[in-house]
Amino acid sequence: MTAKAVRHLWVICLIVIAALPESILANTLPQSRFALVIGNSAYATAGHLPNATHDAELIGKALEDAGFAVDLRRDLDLQEFDAVLDLLEIRVREFDVIALYFAGHGIQFDGVNYLLPVDAQIRNARALARETILLDQLLDILQDAGMALVFLDACRNNPLAEQLSADQIADERGARALRQGLAVVRPPAEMLISYATLPGEVAYDGGFGNSPYARALARHLLTPDVEVSVLMKRVTRDVLEETNARQRPQQMSQMQEEFYFRTGSGEGVQEVGDETLLAVYPGRVGTGDEIALFADVPVNCAPNFFALSSAQTLIPIPEEFFSTHGLANGMLRFEISPGTRYGLVVTEEDPRGAMQIGFYCAQDGARAPQETLALLTRLEQKVAQGLFAGRLDTEAGGSVLYHVAQIEIE
Repeated sequence: MTAKAVRHLWVICLIVIAALPESILANTLPQSRFALVIGNSAYATAGHLPNATHDAELIGKALEDAGFAVDLRRDLDLQEFDAVLDLLEIRVREFDVIALYFAGHGIQFDGVNYLLPVDAQIRNARALARETILLDQLLDILQDAGMALVFLDACRNNPLAEQLSADQIADERGARALRQGLAVVRPPAEMLISYATLPGEVAYDGGFGNSPYARALARHLLTPDVEVSVLMKRVTRDVLEETNARQRPQQMSQMQEEFYFRTGSGEGVQEVGDETLLAVYPGRVGTGDEIALFADVPVNCAPNFFALSSAQTLIPIPEEFFSTHGLANGMLRFEISPGTRYGLVVTEEDPRGAMQIGFYCAQDGARAPQETLALLTRLEQKVAQGLFAGRLDTEAGGSVLYHVAQIEIE
């Protein structure tokens, strides 16, 4: 991996650091949590959506960090989509909370919503029922969950809808009935449904590796002690700001109980380290792909960012690569987005396999290579125990915060 705009890299060879565990400590939570996350990008005839699978990976990682057992699916055709929903119906009663996130194409006809598998062709309105997934049926399955959270980033510009609408102009009823975007459905039972945009409107796929809605949702999902209805207001605010008010998410809820993705009481992913947040995505990358990340740290943290390859080569990530801004909760956010001046790009020379990306908060004098080597040697022991966020002891007798995530280079 190369850091753009940097000629020389400071490289330190370390002993092998154990791979991060794939599981999360969901069993330690007072609620059992499960998430089905679907990203459909590779549409055969409905127009390719380059960001949808990236969005699913981003949200899947955030939900994992929030204690959900995540089933992440990419580019489902109709048969695969049906099979996934059959499994969901079998297991729906096993969990207290179920989250569903879908990124891809959606369409409405006569006020009924349909989610499109990647092999949908839909040459006429009659084909909708046999080539798509009826949203109402999916919501019927989720009624049996104790609580359901549904996030539909599924209103993106759809050439099939445009063609069908054009074909039906002569049919006044057909032209009225067929619409891009989704129609609002009243949530049944203990359920929240979040739409990426208003009824009948088109959401943006996004130009920075993720849709505005996915980026805002991931940004706020792990903020401690924020009830989900308040959290979604913050998501709406961010999407409005990014799209210059052209896209406004909407929430519908029948929930009677409060829900928090994460609390500050220690009931999180690990016992310590809740002072920091870290998201690195996509989870799988190849040559030429850019890696994006954001990290929230306390204002008194001077983060040293690094990437550690499967060959135990450490690449420091300069602070100037990041955009930085303050958050309402008093934290600082450091962010790298694809397509910006600086970025992290996978090259042919990068070893294939697991790559760990993270940071530790530097103290006075802690930016020296010797101190970095000592800290990362201690970090090896933490990661080997599955503690990928927390505190590291320093030579001076204090401790510093650290946080590590893992991606796969193919």
